[in-house]
Amino acid sequence: MGLFSDNSALERIEDRLAKIETLAASLEAENRSLKLEYIELYDKVSHQMSRMAKRYARDKVDVNDAEVIEEEIPGPDPISAKILARRGFLRNQM
Repeated sequence: MGLFSDNSALERIEDRLAKIETLAASLEAENRSLKLEYIELYDKVSHQMSRMAKRYARDKVDVNDAEVIEEEIPGPDPISAKILARRGFLRNQM
């Protein structure tokens, strides 16, 4: 009596092999799908990050212009300065 002397053992092995083949095929298809999804997501994020970098560069130039304008604006009135200093917002003035 050998291991493969019975046909039912061969049928069970063939069934298990068929299940493994279908599982491997479905996993390969899912892997391809996930790779495509990753590539698409990477492209979207890369595009968005480049747009944000360009916007940041434009805003940085605008902020430098705004800093020049802020220097021309006078500080708060004396009463507001005391209130802000008491709250800890203005440490240099009072």
